Amino acid sequence: MERRGFLKAVGAGGAGATLAGCGADQVERLIPYVTGPEEITPGVATWYASVCGECASGCGVRVRTREGRAVMIEGNPEHPVSRGGLCARGVSALQALYDPDRLRAPMRSTGTGFEAISWEDAMEIVAERLGGEGETVFLTGRAGPAEGELLNRFASAVGGARLILDPLDDVALRAAAEIAFGVHALPRYDIAAARHLVSFGADFLETWVSPAGFAADFAAMRRLDHGDKGRFVFVGPRLSLTGQNADEWVPAKAGSEADVALALAGELVRRHGRDAGPYTDLVASRTLAGAAEAAGVPEERLAALAERFAEEDVLALGPGLAGHHAAATTANLAVLVLNAAAGAVGRTLHVPDAPDAEAASPRSDVARAVERMAAGSYEAAVVAGANPVYALPAAAGFAQAFAAVPFKIAFASAPDETTAMADLVLPDTHPLESWGDSEPVPGAYAVRQPVMRPVPLFDSRAMADVLLDAGARLGHDLGAATARDFVRQAAEARLDELGVASPDREVRWRTLLRTGAAGAGAVAGPDVAAAPDAGAGALRPPATAISFEPPELEGPGDLDLLVHPSSRFGDGTHANRPWLRELPDPVSKIMWQSWLEVHPATAERLGIRRDGDIVRVSSAHGALEVPAWLNPGIREDAVAMAMGGGHEEYGRFAADFAVSAGVNPQTLLPDAADETSGTPALVSVRVQVAPTGAWTRLASTEGTRDLHHHQDDRNIALAATVSSLGHAGEDAGHAGEDGHGQLQELQQGGGFVPVPTEGKAADFPLPGSDFGEYGEPHPRWAMVVDLDQCTGCSACVTACQAENNIPWVGETEAMNGREMHWLRLERYYEAVDASDGGDLDVRFLPMLCQHCNNAPCEPVCPVFAAYHTPDGLNAQAYNRCVGTRYCANNCPYKVRVFNWYRYTSKERIKEPLNWQFNPDVTVRDNGVMEKCTFCVQRIREAGNRAAVEGREVRDGEVRTACQSVCAAGAITFGNIKDPDSEVAALAADERSYRVLDALINTQPAVHYLKKAVFHDVDEGGH
Repeated sequence: MERRGFLKAVGAGGAGATLAGCGADQVERLIPYVTGPEEITPGVATWYASVCGECASGCGVRVRTREGRAVMIEGNPEHPVSRGGLCARGVSALQALYDPDRLRAPMRSTGTGFEAISWEDAMEIVAERLGGEGETVFLTGRAGPAEGELLNRFASAVGGARLILDPLDDVALRAAAEIAFGVHALPRYDIAAARHLVSFGADFLETWVSPAGFAADFAAMRRLDHGDKGRFVFVGPRLSLTGQNADEWVPAKAGSEADVALALAGELVRRHGRDAGPYTDLVASRTLAGAAEAAGVPEERLAALAERFAEEDVLALGPGLAGHHAAATTANLAVLVLNAAAGAVGRTLHVPDAPDAEAASPRSDVARAVERMAAGSYEAAVVAGANPVYALPAAAGFAQAFAAVPFKIAFASAPDETTAMADLVLPDTHPLESWGDSEPVPGAYAVRQPVMRPVPLFDSRAMADVLLDAGARLGHDLGAATARDFVRQAAEARLDELGVASPDREVRWRTLLRTGAAGAGAVAGPDVAAAPDAGAGALRPPATAISFEPPELEGPGDLDLLVHPSSRFGDGTHANRPWLRELPDPVSKIMWQSWLEVHPATAERLGIRRDGDIVRVSSAHGALEVPAWLNPGIREDAVAMAMGGGHEEYGRFAADFAVSAGVNPQTLLPDAADETSGTPALVSVRVQVAPTGAWTRLASTEGTRDLHHHQDDRNIALAATVSSLGHAGEDAGHAGEDGHGQLQELQQGGGFVPVPTEGKAADFPLPGSDFGEYGEPHPRWAMVVDLDQCTGCSACVTACQAENNIPWVGETEAMNGREMHWLRLERYYEAVDASDGGDLDVRFLPMLCQHCNNAPCEPVCPVFAAYHTPDGLNAQAYNRCVGTRYCANNCPYKVRVFNWYRYTSKERIKEPLNWQFNPDVTVRDNGVMEKCTFCVQRIREAGNRAAVEGREVRDGEVRTACQSVCAAGAITFGNIKDPDSEVAALAADERSYRVLDALINTQPAVHYLKKAVFHDVDEGGH
C-alpha cells in the first residue's frame, strides 16, 4: 500500500482501524473478543473431525480452522475408509465453500432473470407449491442415512416420488450382485488381502466406489515383504491412472470383459477342478482361444493370467464406470463368477448381508420420469445434489421435459445448468457448513458436522432444515425441528445398534464428534467389519435367462468412443474449482482443456500430426471439435474422452473464466443404458475422427521445465527387480548412485565411500556433510518418497497448494508454459505398448525442492534471498528477492517457480475465495521466486509446542501437507539425524537413492525408494 493511502486510512478510521483488502476507502474496525467463543483462540488452529461430502464414499476428514474459517482439509487417520488419506477433490472442497459464484440468497425466476427474495417468502412458495394435490418428482443425489431417510419421508408426505441420480454409482455391479448372491448391494473388496489383483477396467484409484480407501488397500497389497509383493494386472482398452499402476496390461477390446472372465473361469473348472456353482457348465464351454479373439489379445496372455487365478488370494474387479455398456451387468456377473471359481468369495470379496439403502435409480426409471414430465404429469419437480441437465446425454431429452414442469425448485450451493432452468433456487449449505452422517463400512458410523463459524457462510440453509420447515408448515411431523436434531436422533439410534456403550449419552455424542467415527469397523478397520459368516456368498442360479453376448456399439464410425469419468472432476461436479482445473491430469498432464486420446498409429493413419491438432469427432447423435493428444496407452481401434468439460452455466472457473470451457462428450452419446440394470452406457457408440487443420497449444506441464515422458537414461525415477530385493548388505548402499549401479555416499572431506546398509540407520553414522555445519542441536529435516507406493493421484499437489497459498495462473498462462505448483507429479514411460501389452512400467515421481545441503541455488543469489537454515532447509526470503531468477536457472531439478503476475490480487481472487488463505503462510505478490518449504510453518509450530512442553519434537509429529493426504502412505517426513526415526530407517533402505546427487553432488534431503518391478531392469534402474 502506498504511504498516502495509509495516511488517508488512518485519518478516516482513527485508532484501532484497519483496511479491508488494499483499498484505502474501505475501513473496518478491529474489535477484540470480549467473551470469546470457547473453541476459538486467536492465532491457534482448531480442528474438527467430519465427513467429506465430495462423493458418496464418505471419507473421514479433519478440517483445520482459524478464527472460525476453514483453511485446510486433511484425512482422518481414525476413519475406517480414508485412514488418513484424501483425494484431490476432497482437499479442493475449500474452493467450493468459498466459491465467489455461490448463491447468497433465495432466487425467484422472473422470466427474464432471477430476483433475490427472503427466506420467508421462499418457504411460503415451497409450502404452497408442494402442498397441493398434484404430484411432485424429487431428483436428488445419493445422501447419507439420515438425510436420505428425511428425503424419503418428505417425498412420501407430500405424495411425491424420489429418484436418485448419480452418474458415478455402479448400478450394474449392484444388479450383478443381486443376480449372483441375492443382495442388491456393492460387494466389499479386500484388496489388501489379495496377492493377485486383476481389474477389468475398474478405476478404483480414481472415481470408482472408494478411491482413497482402495488406495490404502492397494498400497498394503503392494508393500514389499521378503522380496515379494502383490501383482496387479489391468485388462482394458485404455490405460487410466489405475491402469498405469499395473504390472501388466492386457489391452482387451471394450465390451469383451465377460468373454475373458468366463474363459478364465472355464480354465479353473477344466484344469484345476474348481466349482462355479450353477455356472459351471457354462464356463466349461468357454475357451481361451475364443476369448482372445473377442478381446483382440494374444491367447498366451490369457493363459498366463489363468494360472495366476489358480493361486490363493486372488481378486477380480469388474469393468467399473468407464466400462459401462449395454452389457455392463452381465460383464460384472461374469467377473463375480470368476471370483467364485477362484475361491475369492469370503476371502478377498465379501457379500453384504443387506441391500444398499442409497443406490442410483436405473436409467429406465429416469426415462419414465422424463416421459411423465414431458406429458405434464408432475405439478412440481425438486432437484437437489444433482445437475441432470448437464449430466444426462442430450439425447435423453431431460432439458425439454424439465422445462415442461409447471414449477421447478432447485437446491444448490452454486448456479449450474439445472438451476438456470428452475423457477425457485434455494441456496444450499456446503457440506462443511451442515449436519449429516454416513455409514462408510458395516459396523462403523460417522457424523458430518459444521466446521465454520458463523454457520452458514451466506444466507443459505441446509436442505434438511428447509424440508423440516416445509413439512411443519404443511402439518407433517418428520421427526425433528432442525437438521442437527434429526442427525443427533439418528446417531443415537445407530450407536445403540452398534453397541457403543457410554454412561453418559452426551459424552458419547461428543466423543463421536471429536473422533469422527464410532463402532467396531471404526476401531478394527474394514477387514474385521467386513468378515462374513462361513456360508455367505454362494452363487445362485439366475432367475431369468442371462446372455453374456458382447454389446453392439452403434454408429458408422470405425473407432470405439470410450467416455470415462475424470479423475479430477468426476462427472463434472468439481469442474468449477481452479485448483482442479489447473491440476495436471495424471495421465495426460493437460490442464484446463478437454482432449481426445488417440493412439499414435491411429493418429498417423488419420493425418493427425501432433498433440494439439484440432479434430472433429462425429457420431449419429452429435459432433464436437477438440484437440487431440497422442497416447500409446490406448488401443488403436478406440479413442477416449473424459467427462467434466463443456459447462455452460457453472460459474467463472468452469465456463466464463477459461479460454475454452472444454466439451461435454455426452453430446456424442445416445440415451443408451445397460439392458439389465438400466445403468447409463458410456461405451455405446463408434465415432469418426477427422483433423480440421487447426491447432492449439495444450495447457500441459509435459514439455515445460525440461519435462518429458521419457527419462533418457537419467537418474530420476529408478526401479529394481522384485527378485533382487530383500538382500540388504550385498550390493546396496545408503543414497547416491554413481551412474554404474554402485550405490555410494559422499563423505565429509570429499570422495565417495561405500556405506553399509544392514540393520537400522542407527547402526552406522551418516555423513556429516548431509547435516550441514550448524552444530548438533539442530535437526536435519528430510523426506522419503516410496515410488513403489505412489500412485500418481496428485492429491499431494492440491494439498500443497491449499496449505501454502499457491495461486493458479489460468489457462492462458498455462498454455505459455507457466505454473506455480511447488510440487509436481512427473510421469515416465518405461514400457507402454497397446499393440502388445505385457509388462507395464509407468513411473510416477513427486518432484519438489530437494532441500540440498550443497544447494546450487544459494550461491548465485545476489541478494541472499535463497539461504540455508540451521535445520537444513533451503529457505526463501520473499521480501529480499528481487526476481533475478538466477536460482531457478541454477536449479537442476527445476522446482522453483516465478510469479510473473499478481496471481493473488483481489482482482483475480474475489472474496470470499481469499478467505481460504492460510494465515501462517505469506501471500506472495508478483516478482519473487517461490518453492517448497517442507511446510516450514508446521515445523515451527511443532517446535514451539515442544519448547513450551520442555521436550524434543517427536518423530512423526511434523506432517507436511503432501504427507497428510497421501492415502497410499508414500511420503515420510522427519529428522534424519535421529537414528531411531522412521525417515532415517527408510533412507537407509536398499532401494534408497537421491535424484542426480552422484552426478552433481547436491546432497538432497529428499530420498526416493526405487519402484519394485517384476520385469528385469538394467544396472541404472531402467
